[in-house]
Amino acid sequence: MEILGQDYADWASFEKQLQVLRQLSGEQRLGLAFQMWRTACEITRAGIRAQYPTYTPTQVEQELARRIMLANGAARIITAYHRDS
Repeated sequence: MEILGQDYADWASFEKQLQVLRQLSGEQRLGLAFQMWRTACEITRAGIRAQYPTYTPTQVEQELARRIMLANGAARIITAYHRDS
């Protein structure tokens, strides 16, 4: 069975993981979320470098920021602001 991209052999293993996650403190959950964020950014950077091998590190970071803004809808707001200015 696959849930949120994670393959579980059975429902019991999924329930066990949920049980462990529920026992984490708020600080531990925040730390885990931060680790997941950093990992997602590193994976995205690697994809950007593969897609645009001539990009400088600054250009990679700019493209990462653009993709994050797009995912959050911020790019539409920025575009509308500049269009109306």
